[in-house]
Amino acid sequence: MNAGRKRTFDKFDALDKAMRVFWENGYSGTSVNDLTEALGINKPSLYAAFGNKEQLFATALEHYMSHYGTPLIEQLTQPSEAPFTERIRDYMLGIIDLVNNKASPKGCLFVKSSCEAGGTAIPDDVSLTLQAMRSVNEQALRKVIEAEQKRGLLLQTAKPRDLAEYLLSVLYGISVLARQGKSRRELVRVVEIAINALPLPQS
Repeated sequence: MNAGRKRTFDKFDALDKAMRVFWENGYSGTSVNDLTEALGINKPSLYAAFGNKEQLFATALEHYMSHYGTPLIEQLTQPSEAPFTERIRDYMLGIIDLVNNKASPKGCLFVKSSCEAGGTAIPDDVSLTLQAMRSVNEQALRKVIEAEQKRGLLLQTAKPRDLAEYLLSVLYGISVLARQGKSRRELVRVVEIAINALPLPQS
């Protein structure tokens, strides 16, 4: 009688599960036991597949950004013929749908992790990774804003870097509000206020 085939370890699925554990509990609130229980593996197997907790967290962050963050950032430039305010609105509404999705932990893993960074809760290397990711988001926003300004669709007095920081601050706040239980309707109102505050030329 043949022995049963050994169950194959799906590293992508395991990484997705680990990401959701960190997303729900944060870095400091997640133990190695939490991770092994969620992934259904023992500690040696966890370390063999992903390294230590810090390494797994960094990989989970990259997985989160590539799976959720990058597709949303692409909405800033597509479709290129769409009005700037429409693309910004779609981008921000996409983030609302992410942070307020009943099928996922509330809030944003990146924002939640950023709130933990800077202290002893998160290792310095991970904090640097978070800073680099934030810089990528800020640069993507700033690049779009600069392009719109050159086309005359934003006031020339507007400062692209400051405007990008403003929009990112709004998005951080939306993530925190979503985790606190604010409804989608309430979050959309915040987006509309932010859109109306953009320095658009008078028609």
